Amino acid sequence: MSAVRSCLAVVVFACAGLAVGFAFLVTAGMDSPGWQDNTAPMAVALSVVAALLSAGGLALAGRPYGGWWVVVAALGALIALRMWTLAPALHCWSYDSVGRNDDGSYSCGNRYDGDP
Repeated sequence: MSAVRSCLAVVVFACAGLAVGFAFLVTAGMDSPGWQDNTAPMAVALSVVAALLSAGGLALAGRPYGGWWVVVAALGALIALRMWTLAPALHCWSYDSVGRNDDGSYSCGNRYDGDP
């Protein structure tokens, strides 16, 4: 039973890593100049999913040894980095577009795409 739980924990940790990777990927264009789609809420949701998956993987591991804690610490550091770099854009939560300014801050706005 322990081997099955350990293998399942590895799968859950891999899914957490994918969620963190997607959190970085969906906001890759936000650092570019000009108006971009506001994907910050999606990145926050993916980061929360990654944190929950990390906790679930640790719970599945049963009595975790040092290796599991290293994985959880690495995922936690990546989640913290994503939130740190995303924090300046979070005030644009309710807008559909963000634009990066020269000083690193973000402008918020709703682009008009024509008739619905």
